[in-house]
Amino acid sequence: MAIVVSDNAIDALETDYLYIQKSEIVHAGDGLFTAITIFKDEIICLFAGEILSEKEIATIVKNKQDQYFISMLDGTIMDCRNTFCFAKYANDANGTINSNKKNNAKIGLDDANNVCLIATKKINIAQEILCGYGKRYWLKHKL
Repeated sequence: MAIVVSDNAIDALETDYLYIQKSEIVHAGDGLFTAITIFKDEIICLFAGEILSEKEIATIVKNKQDQYFISMLDGTIMDCRNTFCFAKYANDANGTINSNKKNNAKIGLDDANNVCLIATKKINIAQEILCGYGKRYWLKHKL
């Protein structure tokens, strides 16, 4: 289990307060939900994955399997596709599908520069955690 480094970290294991179930966004697959109230600016969870070589990146992009890529501060690419982490289940309410949902989290960094989900507003118990992927993501990965 990853360690979150921040004064805004939730003082519990991610498995104690996060769960995965069918997303409330049509055609989004699974989504990330909370079993506790999460407050604005709290770090929800960390992204985890494999740092890829240039050759691996090229192969994965060629096969159109790069939906779980995260660009790291040092210029490397982390792929969350084959690594379990709750963060990769957060969907984007502003994607290419019309949704009446609003994003309530963002992708950011904790105090140790770990990539994480951070609440942008209060998230209630049983609410889906949603974060923006950015325009570049949706230009590349249109549904």
